[in-house]
Amino acid sequence: MPERYSAVASNYIESVFSAINAVPTARRRFYHRALDRDPKDPKLTAVRYPDAVNPVYDRDAVVPLVLLPRPAAVRTWSASAQARSLGWRTENEVSQRRGSVYGRTLIYEPGKLSKNPISLPTIPFESEMRSWHAYGDEHSPKFFLDLGKLVDKPLYDSLHEPILDRSAVLRLGEKEGAKLLGEFITVPASLKNSRLRWTSIHKPSGVHRFLAYSLVDGNGAFKRPPNGSRPRFHETADGPITPYVRPLRCERHQPKIKQHDELLLPTPLGWAPRYSERIVEQKTNEEWCLDDWFPAQKDACWVIREAKDSKPLQESFLLMPANEPSDRPVFFIALFAETEPKQLVQELATLYKVSPDAALNSSETMERLNALYDKVRDFPLTQ
Repeated sequence: MPERYSAVASNYIESVFSAINAVPTARRRFYHRALDRDPKDPKLTAVRYPDAVNPVYDRDAVVPLVLLPRPAAVRTWSASAQARSLGWRTENEVSQRRGSVYGRTLIYEPGKLSKNPISLPTIPFESEMRSWHAYGDEHSPKFFLDLGKLVDKPLYDSLHEPILDRSAVLRLGEKEGAKLLGEFITVPASLKNSRLRWTSIHKPSGVHRFLAYSLVDGNGAFKRPPNGSRPRFHETADGPITPYVRPLRCERHQPKIKQHDELLLPTPLGWAPRYSERIVEQKTNEEWCLDDWFPAQKDACWVIREAKDSKPLQESFLLMPANEPSDRPVFFIALFAETEPKQLVQELATLYKVSPDAALNSSETMERLNALYDKVRDFPLTQ
């Protein structure tokens, strides 16, 4: 978004924090320390992330808080002449021509003719798949057929040949091929904005298009059960998901296709037409996102908390409004900037466990906050 708009929004939110005397929330931060051998069993191979984890406490860190523009503001800005000159794309443009940077996820039921796609499960950002061989045909000939999900990425047969269709072996739409249950497509509204994605979810019943807001990495370290075995999947009540997923539960809103969450969206990546034209060797990633249901609610601030079974680098999440009581640690905070002061004061005061009364009962404070809010609401995004 424009720098001046971001500055105005930040000034408004910082003033709300100051008015309620909120102290930043902190959480414990960990990192993985690689070991040559597993200390519990020296015979085992090296402890390497993300197939294993050796979490070490680093320090207490301030919980990240991101300010999100509401969909109307993004649509207005992306259609402006200035935004277009900076490379922003509109929702309508993306729906007609997605371009060469996008994320793609397929949800399907395999058929008799379907074969296992050549792929790997999604893993955390900036990590290497050490156990890639465990997902090949020799060890897991039906992994992606049983999973019913493929987070797609470019496939090249050789240096000079054009890009291939990794999903072709599923035989989607053929008489005895796979049945497509859903396709998630994410396209960045701007290549320089890592939060905002124009998203479409295609189902047999129709297409749902919306602006998605990325929050946190959807994957963490491999989750082993208490018996220490290495299962192929993490079994849920709805069906199998990969053991790298950091589960997230939202009691208010959690759309799914079978066991696969519609809020867990593929991260856009570049689809070069040939291997020789790619920039780097790319890996697929997924992120937990907010869809268009969230900005339509009366709640303006949403928090990701760690669930009871959450572990360092193997988190399990709860997504809830900021004003919903909970004793679980806060992991991430997302706030829609275009929200009236009275509501923000009340929600943030609840989250940071301070009283809103001093701010709400001060006509001078509320007048100042309303004036700052007006600058956000009335910012000339069309120019």
